[in-house]
Amino acid sequence: RAEMVGMHGGLRAEMVGMHAELRAEMAGMQTGLRAEMAGMQTGLRGELREGLAENRRHSEVLSESLRDDIRILAEGFATLSARLDSSRR
Repeated sequence: RAEMVGMHGGLRAEMVGMHAELRAEMAGMQTGLRAEMAGMQTGLRGELREGLAENRRHSEVLSESLRDDIRILAEGFATLSARLDSSRR
């Protein structure tokens, strides 16, 4: 009986020690995960900014092309209108 009580106390102390070790290990892992997530967040923000900048440049190119097309059409209509006016006179 005394031997079992002694073993119980020893097991209890061992379990308390293991619990403390696990808590410390988990705290370290949590700190590492937080740092890793912060790094990933920074990286994702950078990628998002780069993607937005690329989309903005692409949109500017498309709108400049559209302006050129509209300018060409306007010049064509102006030329056609001038020809029609001169042929009516």
